[in-house]
Amino acid sequence: MPGRNPFTASLVAVPLALMVLTGCDGRSPASPSRDGLVVSESGLTVSGYVYQAPAPDSGEPPIADALITLRDAAGTESTAVSDRRGFYRVRGTASEVVVRAAKEGYRTRESRFDLTESTVLNFSLTPLLP
Repeated sequence: MPGRNPFTASLVAVPLALMVLTGCDGRSPASPSRDGLVVSESGLTVSGYVYQAPAPDSGEPPIADALITLRDAAGTESTAVSDRRGFYRVRGTASEVVVRAAKEGYRTRESRFDLTESTVLNFSLTPLLP
């Protein structure tokens, strides 16, 4: 285009490109690395849904107010309660953990695994026989 100086556009584009390319080393500032694991500032989470074991007449209804307990290798416990949709989220630290779902009138379930990243863990609880 006549009258426009192409040099002016490059004065803006070059510094902008340098800021983008040198902004960080590939890691998010909110995700520091520890022993090769990416860990957020607030720790790892285990989340999922608690629902009733499938039954021919009721499907898989969500279970509200189930108590979820996460115990890490050091014995520290974190708890959460499932909401009306059966959803829960509990925080933990990178270690071997035991996560337990319990509700009165249902069999308690637990899962043991190495928590190395935020994990989705759903629980299917079976009603106790009357």
